Parts: sequence; C-alpha cells; structure tokens
Amino acid sequence: MVKSERKWSLPSAGSRSRQLAGQRLSEGQTRPQSEREGTGKQLGDRCAGDHLRAGRCSPDCRRRVSQPAPADPSANAPVPRRGMVVMPVRVAASFSVFLFTMLAASMLQAAPLTIVEGGRGRAVIVVEPDQPKAMRAGEALQTYIEKMSGARLGLVEEGTAMPDGFPVRLLVGHTAAAGGLGVTIPAGFDQTIRPDIFEEEGYVLKTVGQDIVVAGNNDGPYKGTVYAAYALLERLGCRWYFPGDWGEVIPERKTIAVADLDIRSRPDFAVRTINPSGWVPMSNDERTIYHDWGEKIGFNFAPFYPQVGDGFLAYLTPPNDYFASNPEFFAMNERGERHAGEHATLVYYENTTMLCLSNPEVFKESVKNLRAAFAGEKKMGNVSELGFGISPPDGTPYCYCKGCKAQSLNLKYLEYFDRTYQSEEFFGFAAGLAREFPDKIAATMAYSLREMVPEGIDIPDNLMVMYAPIACDVLHPNDTRLWRRRDHMRILRKWRKMTPHITIYDYNPGLLIGNWVPERDTANIAVNAAIYKKVGIKGFRTEGRKAFMQTWTSYYARAKLLWDTDTDIEVLKADLYNTFFGPAAGPHVQAWWDACEDALVRETMQVHEDFFINHIYNIDFVRGIQKHVEAARRAKATDVQGERVEAFALIAEHLLAFAMMNAAEMRLDYAAAATAAGRMVQLENRLHDIYSFFIENGPPQASKLFPTGRGKIFKSLAEKVDGTAGELVASLPLEMTFRRDLFNEGIVGDWHDPEFDDSDWGRKNTYYTWDQQDPPEDESGHDYNGIGWYRSRFTVDAKFADRPLKFWCGGAINEGWVWINGKFVGYKPYSLWWYHNHDFELDITEAIKFGQENTIAIRVLNSSEIGGLMRRGFFWSPNN
Repeated sequence: MVKSERKWSLPSAGSRSRQLAGQRLSEGQTRPQSEREGTGKQLGDRCAGDHLRAGRCSPDCRRRVSQPAPADPSANAPVPRRGMVVMPVRVAASFSVFLFTMLAASMLQAAPLTIVEGGRGRAVIVVEPDQPKAMRAGEALQTYIEKMSGARLGLVEEGTAMPDGFPVRLLVGHTAAAGGLGVTIPAGFDQTIRPDIFEEEGYVLKTVGQDIVVAGNNDGPYKGTVYAAYALLERLGCRWYFPGDWGEVIPERKTIAVADLDIRSRPDFAVRTINPSGWVPMSNDERTIYHDWGEKIGFNFAPFYPQVGDGFLAYLTPPNDYFASNPEFFAMNERGERHAGEHATLVYYENTTMLCLSNPEVFKESVKNLRAAFAGEKKMGNVSELGFGISPPDGTPYCYCKGCKAQSLNLKYLEYFDRTYQSEEFFGFAAGLAREFPDKIAATMAYSLREMVPEGIDIPDNLMVMYAPIACDVLHPNDTRLWRRRDHMRILRKWRKMTPHITIYDYNPGLLIGNWVPERDTANIAVNAAIYKKVGIKGFRTEGRKAFMQTWTSYYARAKLLWDTDTDIEVLKADLYNTFFGPAAGPHVQAWWDACEDALVRETMQVHEDFFINHIYNIDFVRGIQKHVEAARRAKATDVQGERVEAFALIAEHLLAFAMMNAAEMRLDYAAAATAAGRMVQLENRLHDIYSFFIENGPPQASKLFPTGRGKIFKSLAEKVDGTAGELVASLPLEMTFRRDLFNEGIVGDWHDPEFDDSDWGRKNTYYTWDQQDPPEDESGHDYNGIGWYRSRFTVDAKFADRPLKFWCGGAINEGWVWINGKFVGYKPYSLWWYHNHDFELDITEAIKFGQENTIAIRVLNSSEIGGLMRRGFFWSPNN
C-alpha cells in the first residue's frame, strides 16, 4: 500500500451533480456510504502519490483513491481539447485491461472496517495514556459516533483492560499499538529559531488490518490527534459549518463503516487563528463554543510566536516606573511636551504610551530590562520563553522630537494615514533589540505608520513581523490588477524577503466598522490562500467578530483553505449549501450570496468601510436578488432546513433595510432613515434570538458606527428640520455643479464668487463621493486625488431674517472650505476617510441674503484614496 503524503480535501456531499445514494441524514440529506481520499481540485479517480502536486502520475504508481463519483458515469470521461486527437481503441483489449486493473485494485485495497452495525458497536476506542489531547479526540469520536448511530463505543486508555467482543480498534494518539503496526506519527516541537519553525503539525489516518490509527502531533501547541479525529468524522459525513449545535449536521446511520485509509496530512500554514474582538459582545460560554468549533474545522488558537499587540512597546520602560524620573524616554507631542498614556485607575497606561525611540538611553534600559526578564529576575507582560513582542499603541502615535523625525526619513509614502511614516525609526530600534538576543524572537507589527518596509535597515533572522494592512481594500482578491491589493502584495513580498517569520493580521469581517452587510471574505480567501502560500508566510492571526450574519461561510472556508490551499471552494460551498439548507433550497441561498460577492468585486473602488458600498447595495440591486430568497423559501426542505432558510431570509431583509436607510438619507427623509435603521436593529435582534453567533447588540453598537447609533443620528437630524429643534430652510441639492481644480487655481480665480460663470462645469451627486461616481484614472484603479469644487444656489425665505441659520453637511473628505455669497464661513478639518469624522455644521447667518437667492461654494481637498462630498446636507434654523 502506497502512503499518501498529500492532504485530504473535503469530499463533496451536497452538490446535486455529485450525490450518490447513501445513508439518510437526520434532515433527509443523502450522503455517500463510503468516502475516500481526494484533493478537491478534481472529482473521480486520483492518484495517491506525492507526484499529484505536479498534476501527473509516476510510472510506478500502484494505487488510486477516489472522491465520490458523479451520478452521471460519463462525467469523468475525457473531454477532447481543441487540437486534441482522440484515438480509437479496441474494445476487447480495453475491457481486458479494465478487468486486470479492477482485480489488482481489489487485492490491494482492504475492505471497509465496520465500527457500528445495526446500531450496535463493533469497535473500541483505545487512547494514548496520560495525553489530554488524545483523550479529547477519543471523546469526540465517541460522542459523534453515538450521535450518528445511537451506539456508544467503549473508550479505554491503552494499558487498561480491554472489553471483549469488539473486533475493531480505533487507536487514538501515539499508542504503542500504532507503533507496533509500523505507523509513523508526526511528533516534535522544536523552538530553535529557523525558517521552518512551527511546521511539525500534522496527523495520520491509517487502517491496518482490524485497526484504525487516528493520531497526530500533540507536542507543544499542536493538536494533530484532535484534527485527525474530526477529519475521520468528516469522512463519515459529519459537518460543522458554524459554531455550536445550530451549525452542525450529523447524519443518522445505524451502520458505520470506515473505508481503507492511508492519509498523512499537515497544514499549509502553521498559524491559523480568527480571534473575535470586543466590537460585538461575546460571553465566556460562547467563546468556549467558538474555540471548540475552531478545533473541529482546523484552527489552532495557540500564539506560536511571542505575543505582540498594540502598546507592547512601552512594556520595555513602563511609564509608571520611568515617567517621573525620565520623561525624555517618552514621546513628544506637537507642542513639545513629553507625555504618557492616561489610565482610569493607574497613573499611566503602557498600552497607550509611545516611547522616544531615538533616545539611546531608552534602548539601553530596554535591553537591561529584557535581560532581567529572561533571567527570571523581572516580570514583563511582553516576554515569553521564546522571546518578546513590541509595537507602538493603536492609531498613529508619533514622537515629534528632532531625533525621531530625522530617523523617520519623511519619505512621503502614499497617505494611508495622516502622519509621517516611522518604519525606519521603529524597525531600526526593533532590529537592534533582536540582535541583542539572537536566541530569542523579537515579534513586531507592521501596522499603521509602520506598514512600509524600512529603507536602509537590515532585519535580523530572529525578527518576526506581523503585517497588519488595516487600510487595505477588501472588495478584491490579491490577483486583481487594482493598485491597493497589488501594493499590499508588493509590501508583503518585500517583508518576506527580509525575514521568514511573517504572519498577517487581517480582519474578518473586512468591512471594519458598520452595518453587518454581506462581504467577499469567502471568495477572496479562496484566491488569496494559495498566493500567500507561494509567498511563504507562516499564517494568519485574524481579528474577527461574532457577526456570522456578515462573515457567513468565510470562517469555515478560511479554516479549510489554510489547512489545504488546494481545497476546491466550489465543492466546499456546494457541500455546505446543499447539506445545510437542502439540495432544493441550497443553490438558491448560495445564488444570493454569490450575487453579493459578484457585485462587490465588479466595483473599482478599493475600500474597507461599508458606507462606500451603499451605491452597490442599493434598493434596485437588493430587490433584484430577492428572487433567490423567494425561491429558497418555496423549495422543498425538512423542518430544520426550512428554519435555516428563514434565518437566511432575515439576513436578506436586513440588507434591504440597509438599502432603504441609505435611500431615505439621500432624499433627506431622516425620519424614514431612522425607521430603516431601527428595522435593521430589530432584524439583528431576531437573528440573535435564533442563533446568538449571528450578531449581538451591546454597548459598542450605540455609537454612530452601527445601525443603533445611526438611528440616533437620524432622529437628531430629523428634529432639526421637523420643528422639534428647528425648521428646514433649504436642502443642499442632490446634484451640484462640479469641477476639478487640477492646478489649485480656484481661490485665486474666485470660483467661490456668486458671479462666477460655472456654466461649463459638470455635475456631481452630493450624497456619493466623487470616487463612487467617476471611473478610475487608470487600469490600476487609481481615483482622482486633489481638489474639487461644488457650487449651487438656494433661496432663503424672508421669514428667517431674525433667526440664526446653519448649514449641516453630511461630510467632506478629507478637508472642506465653505463660502456663502462669496463670504468664507467655515472650514472642516482634515480627517482620514475611514475615521468616520466627516459631517460638520457651520453658522452662516451673517452671510445670508434673506428673501433672495444665495450661492454656496464648497472646496474639497482629498489628499489620497477617497474624496468628495458625501451624505448631502441642508440649511436650517434652530428654534429660538
């Protein structure tokens, strides 16, 4: 029997074109009685040898293994390619070869091992003694086999008395029995700093005689035996698409047989984690359920490298210990003052404190403290046995002293952020520390002002970089021609040339803050995983959220692809949708989600906030894909499948409410916008009641970033114009005349003057930014960066002559200047486009001509990426 070194890919169990008659699932779904090894890229017979990676069979290949074959026997027949000659063959000769092949296969392949027959167990689970991970794996096998068949298999530790009458053994973990059978099981955890560190994880599934070996590497942080157990259960038809009981599908089978197995599998990425953040509340029980589910699908929540996070830098010289005596150790603000982070109970807070990295005494003191920590003489929160982690606080912390500014080089990178990049300063400091401790790993973050690879800095081999491209485009995969993803990959490849210790800290959901609308995370990771593997990164520490109404299938897909980048995403999706929702409804549910993904990827804007995709998810689009929802509802399904379809329908209704909220805001009907936002919250709460992992509204959702907070804003705006707090004077037109100011001549040219002739200007919608309306400037998707002017006229009734007047604007990105009747009335300061600080209000009373027509001119400067007016605006008069 030839060993298979390749990784197993999920067999298709749901695609209607691939179903076989099989055992009945609890919900009426069919499943193949016997599922064998497959790689997922193709269906039908596949070779078991290593050479499969090259797409060919070697001359000495003796064994073939299969995924479930298509129902149509002709589905795997060779398809002639253009220019391909199909040679005639003699039927008798072909048939004799076929008979010989089948005879040889039957001699080589053992019969399936029946572990449950007619609801009675025929096997015992034998677990490696004194090994908690192996015991957990054995208990998983026992639990789910019982759920499937009603038979509870016996479970014993090796070396204890074995029950009689059970011909089959499931050998779980590094048992002596498995060793006696000659089975080599992955083992070892070597923390020596080297390029292939953390790559020992893996498992084997192997049948030998009447034994089934289920084992993997359990050393250190590895969980190979646990993964082996769940891989075997998946082959028996079990699925865990979402966390907890709601997300699992367990087939009902009174007889369970395990096909001949010879599988050796290891993950393509060592680091495979999605950690839900605090943006959505998550209870301790939910976190336990989530972690248990993560193990079932292949995540590993171990840190591997030394922990690094925002604000770990100041652990080197904590401000509560040093600020009073050495304020020069800490960053200087723009006013020339040294400062440290504030805290509610402590005097200072390390995690919001920036150090002055150009001060050589900071480096010396940091080295001294780290040496003491490694010697066990001092406790430091950023130090572990393997090394230490350092990173400045979140946001864009910066030291404005002369030395730090000089070290930062001022290279004028593209303005993803609003301050000078500090890659050279920070990584020069970090590299120096790494060299002081060559047997330790220095873990850092390439985040915010440190995303770029530093110029002129040599990175030692023991420096680890967690690349966190927070400002990256999430609408497109890495193989796009569009510049932001292209540059992301360029930066990543440069980092990888510097050090083999690269992980990515990305975000799932990718739309960082917002309204829980559908994303492209599943489609994107299906493309990106193989690209990242080719680059050679160690893996992912992803920031997630308990928001499965938005992230949907992406966590499941990501887990499978990070283990095996050859996983066929279409096979995976067909299995999920057709199994979870039923073969009749599943394709329609998938069609709705696919339509959302397709709409996003066709957009040339490159963003990571959902208030810039409101022109995509508009009412026409959402109503246009509603047909898939109705078709899914009409489809034949079991009661449980029907309940899942109804939950999906609520997600679709939520997207419609999002579209209606934006449409109402566009026409300045803030009462209707508030109602739509409220409807979104109601639907979120209903979804939470169905399945708590869909979403949960807690204190964070009261901010302006989420539907609850948006509803409050809309109610406040409605009160300004409905008589409660004030009265509407005039609306800012939905369209205004517009012109780009390519050479910054508008002010000198009096473009704000009421008499200026703008008859040859174009027109621009004031609810959407100009990037949402204009085609990109080139094939790479660069949008216009620069100055744009908007002009319009409005009339103010004479009745407002003795009342104050104000202009409220929904937003100007990134800066705005406003003139009324040629008089300058106010300035909207710079704010990065994804900081959500865009709306502004100005008192315009002194510039208004009451009872007459007035002119407004708005100058907007966009220094990079997204720009223009947004969310329209209005003129109003507060009540006296």
